Amino acid sequence: MDQYLGLVNRLIPKPPAPAVIGIDIGTSSIKAVELASGGLEIRRWAIEPLNGNDAKEALKRIAERLQFTNQLLFSAVFGKGTLIRYVDLPRMSLDELRKAYVFDLDKYFPFDPKSIYTDCSILDPEGKDKKMMVLLAAVKREIVDDRLKLFKEAGLELSGATINSIATANAFNRLGPPVTASGKAKAVLDIGGSASCLMIFKDASPRFARDIFVGGQELTKKIANMMGVDTAQAETLKRQPGDKLGQIIEACDMPINNLITEIRLSLDYFVTEKNIQVDELFLSGGGCLLKGIESVFEKNLNLPVKIWNPISKVRLNAKTADKNIESYASQFGVALGLGL
Repeated sequence: MDQYLGLVNRLIPKPPAPAVIGIDIGTSSIKAVELASGGLEIRRWAIEPLNGNDAKEALKRIAERLQFTNQLLFSAVFGKGTLIRYVDLPRMSLDELRKAYVFDLDKYFPFDPKSIYTDCSILDPEGKDKKMMVLLAAVKREIVDDRLKLFKEAGLELSGATINSIATANAFNRLGPPVTASGKAKAVLDIGGSASCLMIFKDASPRFARDIFVGGQELTKKIANMMGVDTAQAETLKRQPGDKLGQIIEACDMPINNLITEIRLSLDYFVTEKNIQVDELFLSGGGCLLKGIESVFEKNLNLPVKIWNPISKVRLNAKTADKNIESYASQFGVALGLGL
């Protein structure tokens, strides 16, 4: 009977899986991308500025542009009140881990266990060692509750939520550079509006994450002040400096140096703690649209630095996807990671 039912189940056509939309709500804009079932085709995408920090209205505009119907919606949160820990624990199943680690939350996170939502993931599930590497994540409840409330007020329902850096890890794992057996690690710096997230990967698996509270908005303000222009003009100059490139880079000198200092400290800590060298840094997010920023990082960190294009390995639907996404490609790492 089991064999018969199994055969019947295989013969009955299965309904197509719903599409997934990843929605990255930043401090200056919302980025959203709809991925077809399977994840490697972009059906639609959209960017909406947060005029007056009105996320609800921007989210409604996103919903109209992407024609929300029955798609699964995923979003992410970031900043203070979110934490990730990487720990080694005795090998066990994921179900056993979920039952066990919650008794030690105060050991891993400086929060009242009752004040957080938390989850875990085994980073080497196929490993044979007695110890396994585990990612533990925690977010203050009010942060997640506020995000759920925002979607509800916009007439939408979230299917799931995570942390920005984990979404970036998902995207880099699937859409990043090929993994090599060099024994070295790669780092990704996602430069957001108000904060930047540094992640370090070994064999495409995340091993380190840290938020640095310097972002693209600070670069824009410095350009606006030095050049005597408004914020919108400063954003344009950041992307298209023309013959003013030297002045633009000089205007951003302080925040860039602050970022570089914090990155250097983090890389030194990782190398000392893990005894693994980092041989490449990739930049993503709106902040890396500053023309020439990778050269400044490369010179000061003595490390190859590249702009990461997360859509380079994803197809665009010929009928529905606007081809102009290439102009914004570096900003879609989190949204793609959510969709994946």
